[in-house]
Amino acid sequence: MPLLAAALAACERPTGAAVIGYAFPRENQQAALVAAARLPTDTTNGSIRIVGDWDSGGTEATVELARAHRLIALPRVVGVVGHAASRGSLIAAPVYLSAGIPLVVPTASSSRLWDIGKWIFPMAPGDSVEAEFLGHVAIDRLHGSRLAIYFANNPYGSGIRRELRGYLARRGVSPVDQVPFVDGADLPTLVEASLVRSHPDLVVLVGRQVEVARLAALINDHDPSIHLLAADGALDQVASLIVTAGPASDSLYLTSFWVPDTTDSLQRAFINQYRLESGREPLSFEAMRYDAIMVLAEAIHEVGPDRAAIRDWLWSLGGSRPAYQGVTGEISFRPGARHRLYLVRLQDGVPVVVPDSAVLR
Repeated sequence: MPLLAAALAACERPTGAAVIGYAFPRENQQAALVAAARLPTDTTNGSIRIVGDWDSGGTEATVELARAHRLIALPRVVGVVGHAASRGSLIAAPVYLSAGIPLVVPTASSSRLWDIGKWIFPMAPGDSVEAEFLGHVAIDRLHGSRLAIYFANNPYGSGIRRELRGYLARRGVSPVDQVPFVDGADLPTLVEASLVRSHPDLVVLVGRQVEVARLAALINDHDPSIHLLAADGALDQVASLIVTAGPASDSLYLTSFWVPDTTDSLQRAFINQYRLESGREPLSFEAMRYDAIMVLAEAIHEVGPDRAAIRDWLWSLGGSRPAYQGVTGEISFRPGARHRLYLVRLQDGVPVVVPDSAVLR
């Protein structure tokens, strides 16, 4: 991808352009590369550039804080897209709030992001929305009667687990087990102990792709008849998911914020560009990151490189202005904005929608 690489390299040297910071590690740069090729270079309000921050050394907290401080110090930075996960976004968000810089958070789902302040713009469905979707699928689509929840003990996992437990209670269902895990946990021991004591017929997995894949493989080895339903974090890297989960990847039900629709002209242009430059299909997280960049770019195009004006423009979407039409659908940051969720399975390494499973919440 020499042209896109050159485009992003140019973005690393901002001059008079308005700058959008991109707060993701290097392995998540593809959405920024595709967006960089589509940004206007000369508009009535000036040109727009993306500056990525790829440094990933240290713990999550130190990495995300350092990344946020570097990005707010960039000359002419007027907005930032990031961070990768709920915990990192919650850690970094106060930095942008204090600096008065709009932060568009494309994929983190913690509902706590909505409470930080008027400079923070979460795009993804919140904990309660995704938890209701998972509960609906578990009970009504997969007909689970003995549900266990395995969840990462962090803001993402704990938030969805809390809301899912509440939804199940309203449906008259009590989980037969709730299993928290942390980085470095002895997952084989956790899984064996849980399955022996609780005998679930369905396990909801809430965590990062690497954790969900390992858990799915372990559960499938113990009892392949157990249904496996994963929250959105499992779809970050499909190739790694398939390798680590092994045969379990064929039976996983997964939650996705977006699936490609080549009948839509806007999506088709994005998909074709992504295929051309990466040699593969875009995933939901990548489409969300792309939309986050493009909605900020549209704000800059409309109101210029004024941070407060950009903030107000973003808040107006779905209110005094129509929602922004992105490749993932309508984007609005107003309370009660609706989000589409999909139940998917992997076919030949590609997420495919389970028929009649899309839900707009």
